[in-house]
Amino acid sequence: FDVATVRVGELARLRVVGDVDLASLPALRSALDAVDSPSVVVDLDSGGVLDPIALGALHAAALRCSRRSGRFVVACPPGAARDLLAELGLDSVWEVVAAAGDVTGA
Repeated sequence: FDVATVRVGELARLRVVGDVDLASLPALRSALDAVDSPSVVVDLDSGGVLDPIALGALHAAALRCSRRSGRFVVACPPGAARDLLAELGLDSVWEVVAAAGDVTGA
């Protein structure tokens, strides 16, 4: 598992590589907590499994973005992770796109 942050103006892009599960959750949470940008794109394009346990960390980041009048975007291609977001209705709460390149400034 790896997560790298790249800042483009007021937008931070967190590129996640590998499974987001209980073992990788502390690293993801730490990376999200370290972001000081008002807007965040969590790029799951190179990710594997998205365990529901990670959704709390993503939701906390979304709330921080909202409080900063920023954007919270999840870039997630079609597949199991995207299906999970849809099943839980998170794709109507968060901005969900197929790829990080679909987000202006990412």
